[in-house]
Amino acid sequence: MVPTGNTNSAPGKKDRREAARETARSEREAEKKRQRRNRIFLQGGIGIAVLAIVAIVVVVVVGVNRGSGGGSGPRNMASAGILFTGKSGVITPTKTTAAPASGTLTPTKVDAAAKVAHIVTYVDWACPACKSFEASYASNIARLVASGGATLEVHTIAILDQNYAGSRYSSRAANVAACVANYDPAKFLDAQTAFYSNQPAEGSTGLSNSAMKKLLSDAGITDTKINSCIDNETYKSWVANVSRATSTDKSLVSPASGSFGTPTVYVNGKRWNNSTDFPTFVGQATGLAGSTTP
Repeated sequence: MVPTGNTNSAPGKKDRREAARETARSEREAEKKRQRRNRIFLQGGIGIAVLAIVAIVVVVVVGVNRGSGGGSGPRNMASAGILFTGKSGVITPTKTTAAPASGTLTPTKVDAAAKVAHIVTYVDWACPACKSFEASYASNIARLVASGGATLEVHTIAILDQNYAGSRYSSRAANVAACVANYDPAKFLDAQTAFYSNQPAEGSTGLSNSAMKKLLSDAGITDTKINSCIDNETYKSWVANVSRATSTDKSLVSPASGSFGTPTVYVNGKRWNNSTDFPTFVGQATGLAGSTTP
């Protein structure tokens, strides 16, 4: 009698071997597919990460260029001052990109051969002597600029916080100047006139943010972004940096006092020493004495 167990076991082993081979083949295919998926996901993830980084860089660069805080300076003050030119009776601010966050002083290039008076003032809106300079000469300067006979570059800094009872009024006023330069540069000189006309007494707490915003509103400066800029003190860091850079610049030190003070005024690189009537000095500095005052 032939045992039946051996005849049945041979086909069973073969089937198991085939099944094992098929399982192994299926597992290899599955592993290949998994590896392909991982490569695709990894590449896609890297692409997404790169795009995200690019997007972040773009946002940061745009934010800096817009001068919208983060320590960056305002637009239209790339030299740390705002420059005005004139033609046919109209005074126009010069548009620039945002000022460097560091407060670096970048002199404006002027054409010395043009016989145009390039007037540069370094002022503090909380400074009584600056108020006197404004009262005495602002209208003359404005007429000269409007006629095309001069350009005016105004640098507003803060060096008198200690004179205003812990309110940091000088710095906050300089921030207002930066806000106006950034959002409504055509009204900058109007804002300056308003602040000098309503300058608080030294020893007081200065003007509150609300009072400063009302001054601007009364002067026709109503952009709501400026109000937010004042409340947030958007250019606080920039004001501090540019004030430090200006007040420690050896080229701006007064030979008479041995220190820096406001107002400091130059015409075509020549320093006004307050011993000469300013319109007369403008004529002397440009070599056009007697012909520069309208």
